Amino acid sequence: MIAGIVDGKHYSAFVEEVQDLKRNGEFGEAEALLLRLVQATEEEAKVEHWCVAPWYYEQLAIIYRKQKAYSNEVSILKRFARHNHDKTHPLLERLKKAEVHTIL
Repeated sequence: MIAGIVDGKHYSAFVEEVQDLKRNGEFGEAEALLLRLVQATEEEAKVEHWCVAPWYYEQLAIIYRKQKAYSNEVSILKRFARHNHDKTHPLLERLKKAEVHTIL
C-alpha cells in the first residue's frame, strides 16, 4: 500500500466526490469515504513527515454536527489534534466548542 493512496488515487482526488455525496444527502457514504481518506492523509503525513490535511477531518466534523452526533464530532477533531502541529488551527477552536456541546 502506498501512503496517501485510496482506490488507486491520491486522497486529494476525492474532494469533488465527497462534496457530491454531501450535496446529495448521502452522509453515510461520505462518512465511510472520508474515514478512509483521513487514514490515507495520516499515513502520508507519517511517511513524509508532514502535517495531515485538515479538510477531511473538517468535512467529517460537519457531517457529524448535522447528524447531531456530537461525540463523533469531538472524536474526529481530537484525532486531528493528535496529528496537528499548528496549535492555532481553527479546527482546534471548533474542538473546544464541540466539547462544550457534548457536555450540555
